[in-house]
Amino acid sequence: MKNFRFLLISVFVLVGFSSCGTMRSTSTTRTARTLEIESDIQQLPTVADLVVDTVLAKNDTSWTNISFKHVMLKSEMRKVLLGEMLENTNADVIVQPREKVQTKVYHPFKQSYTMQVVGYPARYRNFRTATEEDLRILQGLDPQPVNYNTIYIGANAGYSQKTISAGDMTKAITPSKPIKTKKPPYLRNPFIVGLEFGYYFEPIRFMEGGHGFTFQNNYLWRTKNQNVYLGLGWGMEMAFGRYDSDNDARPINIPVYFDSRFYFGRRKVIPFFELRLGADFLMDYFNHKNDWKNSSDLRYGLGMHYGGFLGLEFGRHVNIAFGTTGLLVGMLGDRGEGLEFGQSITAKLGISF
Repeated sequence: MKNFRFLLISVFVLVGFSSCGTMRSTSTTRTARTLEIESDIQQLPTVADLVVDTVLAKNDTSWTNISFKHVMLKSEMRKVLLGEMLENTNADVIVQPREKVQTKVYHPFKQSYTMQVVGYPARYRNFRTATEEDLRILQGLDPQPVNYNTIYIGANAGYSQKTISAGDMTKAITPSKPIKTKKPPYLRNPFIVGLEFGYYFEPIRFMEGGHGFTFQNNYLWRTKNQNVYLGLGWGMEMAFGRYDSDNDARPINIPVYFDSRFYFGRRKVIPFFELRLGADFLMDYFNHKNDWKNSSDLRYGLGMHYGGFLGLEFGRHVNIAFGTTGLLVGMLGDRGEGLEFGQSITAKLGISF
């Protein structure tokens, strides 16, 4: 009986070990999985009407760039002018902006610019969510009859909607007042041919003082600076002077000179300054004791001529000027060699072509 029990217990122990080994060999490992849920939320675009003024707005300015000191790029100045236009016209955007730039180069380190920007001020109004017709336009389809003044803001999904208050809406709808534009600068001829007629009084002369008439013929070309003209000229001065009570003189001057004229602006009626420097040929017919038949001689001279005038120009064809001319001439003739100096006060009338 004891042997039977021992045998039965041994069988149960063997079966138990066999079961544990089977469980270890058939164990499995499980992995966790996640499921991503994608959402595609789109927002309808916001559209608005664009009201464009029919009056063209303008804004211009001038500035000078000096290397290593002050430099303003033309692109930056364009942004400044457009910003001023938006502020002055109470606009949201400038439609079809265009600019015109003029450049003046004085030397490699100094440039002067004049820029004018023009465009049509415009304002947004009637902000709204896009309708079916608006969506057809966005998709490139043929829409139903709609307002073609509509501009689309945030055409792609996800753009934030722009809001506007009732007060700003009223302000935006109100048309702006026309802006007074500046008159364009007055443009003179690029080439000037001038004839001048004048009268001069000569209070200072080394030998003969007097008065007389003068004539000049000038040829001037405009430089890169619109207010500066350079050129050449020649003339003739005929004097009627008296050396003393017994001796009289009839000098004739023929100056040939370099001429420069500087205008103080670009207007139709404008002052100017003129500077001349060149050579002077002098013929001096001298009379002794007022006896022109028997007591006279002729002298010749060559020297320097100079002059400065301040004038006023009326349009392109007429000007008046007042100034002074002088000469320093070495003389040859019957009365011996010498150096003659003269200074005169001149008033003249000029005609230009």
